[in-house]
Amino acid sequence: MAITKKPTPAATTAADAFISGAPDAAVTASETPRRVRKGRKVQITLTIAEPLLARVDELAGYLGQSRAAVINLAVVQMFETGLRIEGGEPELNTRKYEL
Repeated sequence: MAITKKPTPAATTAADAFISGAPDAAVTASETPRRVRKGRKVQITLTIAEPLLARVDELAGYLGQSRAAVINLAVVQMFETGLRIEGGEPELNTRKYEL
C-alpha cells in the first residue's frame, strides 16, 4: 500500500464539486425527477416477471400491437372497469380517475 499525503480541504471541496456536477450524480429530494418525453407520453422503466412478459409479448403479437401498447391498454381498462383481485368484486374504484 502506498503512503500518500492527506488531501487539503480545498482539494476535497473541488473534488466534491466535480463529482456532484456529474450527470449521474444522486438526485436530491427537492429536485423533480427527470422525465423523457415522447410526444404527449412519458417514458418509464418497468420491471416485470419473465413469464408475465412472455404472455404480454404473445398477446401483443396476436393483436399486432407493440408491447407498450398492450400494457397501456391494460392500464386504461383497469381505470375504466376497476381492478379485480382473485376474481372478486372490483377492489379499487378507478372511475374517479380522469384519463
